[in-house]
Amino acid sequence: MNGTAASMHDDGVPRDKVKASQTFEGVQLLRGFAAMMVVFHHMCWVVTTYHPGQSAIATFRRLAEVGAGGVDVFFCISGLVIAHAARNLSAGAGSARTFAWRRLLRVLPPYWIFTGLLLLLWVTGIGLKGLNVTPGLVVASFLLIPWPKTTAAGAMSYHPILDVGWTLTFEMYFYAICTLVIALAGGRRIWPWTIAGLGVVATLSLLTAGSDGVASATLASPLLCEFIAGVLLARFVAGRVAPRAGRVLIVLGVAGFVASIFVRDPMAWRVLCWGIPGALLVAGAVLIPVRLDTRVSRLFGFLGTASYTIYLVHPFFTLIAGTLLKRGTMTQIPPDLLLIVLTIVAVAGSAISWFFVEGPLIRLLKPRSRTATLAKRSLGASTAPVTPDAPR
Repeated sequence: MNGTAASMHDDGVPRDKVKASQTFEGVQLLRGFAAMMVVFHHMCWVVTTYHPGQSAIATFRRLAEVGAGGVDVFFCISGLVIAHAARNLSAGAGSARTFAWRRLLRVLPPYWIFTGLLLLLWVTGIGLKGLNVTPGLVVASFLLIPWPKTTAAGAMSYHPILDVGWTLTFEMYFYAICTLVIALAGGRRIWPWTIAGLGVVATLSLLTAGSDGVASATLASPLLCEFIAGVLLARFVAGRVAPRAGRVLIVLGVAGFVASIFVRDPMAWRVLCWGIPGALLVAGAVLIPVRLDTRVSRLFGFLGTASYTIYLVHPFFTLIAGTLLKRGTMTQIPPDLLLIVLTIVAVAGSAISWFFVEGPLIRLLKPRSRTATLAKRSLGASTAPVTPDAPR
């Protein structure tokens, strides 16, 4: 084998690009796009609910609902990154404790801060005026435990006060199963024992609480299949480089999301309509080496870094937009134009807040972590590639 051939991967990809694939930069970009999808979904609801005009964009088939599929992409990414990042952890209580502690430090402090801020708006009478806030709801919200949440209008859900926090309940449950597996068998056994554990708990929940039980809504939810898909990608796809196959998977994933626009009720079939396409997108993002070496790519890379903050903060922008529209402000702006502007403003404003909350928290609580390195890169302090850390 000559020197040129030795420097190439099996499909003709240079080995320096193979190294680049280990940073999961493509997945980082996908995080940013997933966050923008969720923001678009919620802004569509605001505009269609409070604007007197009709948005052609928000009312086209099920386009507005497709944005909710960003959550499904996040779940697939979470399964991938957790299984990949924990693969070298040895079995034992110490490794499990370290893993669990790092997950809690990564997820809870920003969530608690923004939940507290939302509560402050309620206490001062600025926002959430129709929400029935009880001590039980407050405690359950901070602990991410499903709890009845009611409004003066009679609506009821089991979401926390910061509504988007419902997805974090799933994240914490997945982390708990992974922690148990690490304690008993080590990180490399997340595949297949986490999948088995999720299946056992789902079965027990259905047998004891029934399919309509509150516990089963999380413990036996079909959405857990998306975490499983991520675990499978970590086991069978991560570390491989196949740009052509990656591009095909991304095209198929995008096509799946586009096709779901024409499904009558994609939310009822979200694992099929969005979970499978989301897994295809994540797989494609893993297989394609990406370098964030241009201003545009670095910008979208930063949106990936700030995706968790964007997810937590954008409800404040939807709250402000809804309040202004109810007062008649901005109603003179064409609804489609307003939808685009509000989505951009919410994404940009939420991302900027990363510099004041999540970024400093990462560097304070986990100064030597891979996520902290990403934070420093976003602040311009480093340009070295990093390996993946905990999911947003």
